[in-house]
Amino acid sequence: MYLEKIELKNFKNYKSENINFSDKINFITGENGSGKTNLLDAIYYLSFTKSAFNKIDENNIKNDTNFFSIRGNYKVDKKSISIDFKYKKNEKKIILFNDSPYEKISLHLGKIPAIIIAPNDSDLIRNSSYYRRRFFDLIISQIEQDYLQGIIKYNKIIKSRNLVLQKFKKKKYVDKNEIEHYDNLLIKLNVYIRNKRSEYLIEFKKKFFEIYNSITNEKHEIEILYKSKVEKSIENDIYKKYLEYDILTEKTNFGIHKDDYLFYINNKPIKNFASQGQQKSFIITLKMSEYHIISKKLSVNPLMMLDDIFDKLDNKRIKDLMKFIRKKIRGQIFITDALNDRLEIFNSKDYNINLIKIKNGKINYDEK
Repeated sequence: MYLEKIELKNFKNYKSENINFSDKINFITGENGSGKTNLLDAIYYLSFTKSAFNKIDENNIKNDTNFFSIRGNYKVDKKSISIDFKYKKNEKKIILFNDSPYEKISLHLGKIPAIIIAPNDSDLIRNSSYYRRRFFDLIISQIEQDYLQGIIKYNKIIKSRNLVLQKFKKKKYVDKNEIEHYDNLLIKLNVYIRNKRSEYLIEFKKKFFEIYNSITNEKHEIEILYKSKVEKSIENDIYKKYLEYDILTEKTNFGIHKDDYLFYINNKPIKNFASQGQQKSFIITLKMSEYHIISKKLSVNPLMMLDDIFDKLDNKRIKDLMKFIRKKIRGQIFITDALNDRLEIFNSKDYNINLIKIKNGKINYDEK
């Protein structure tokens, strides 16, 4: 699977551009602010129906216009497919697969699997558990549509239950039948989601340890642990135990939305005891492991996007990483860098390298 061509209209700093890609490595260079990351974000949109960096669609419209559109032409199993994303101010976004709309936009996830490694991935280590849950949930959701729909359903029920809790606190009255309706729905979903997360982490960790050793060659003990109050099976009255506190706080305090994934290096939290380079290597390993799990489960090579990946890596780490990418990433790759010096690492008859130069939202590309 690979992206042959992308067409942009009024997307961020691009007015109107048609860009052709190599099925192997696309090396995108340009000064800061030229539009390198915006190009990757357009590719991301076609896989996930939203931006990797700004979740509000309206903010991704070029200044002084009222819409944007992105069209991608792909080859999948030697077949040609097209994906269109369109958004106009104050209207619902539209996603088309071979010119046909989806019944639900969420059904698109997993059609064009993709992974992006970007500077804001530091959120996985430095910020709240939400970012770590989202990372692992997105892996499973690209593989299993039932899991995605389960997550969507769970979040809707939590939102509705929280509104009921707010009502109870305001009126100082509890309707047991009303709250038990939501509790019963949540119990089954909690167990299903918790067990899926646990199951996938076991396989994920095997690949993670293997890749980490390949790209770092460092003797560190690393670990990922799944932390959840939800057990493999839970009591039917579990939410009753939390009800008083839930009403007081006006939110649901038990469930898989409170889960976390804990990252350790040498038995200590990586957030506090790892260097910037070690943290960057850890994040890159997370994303490379995601690539291999999705590739194995779906029997397709996801698109791999590497945005400013060399930042905070010393020369040795860069060399080890490039060696790994060259050997292990079999599908299409997009790499952004302010300099094109590292292009030499990929000089090989085995690769069709497309050098794309960007300046102020304009494209020039040369085959190498």
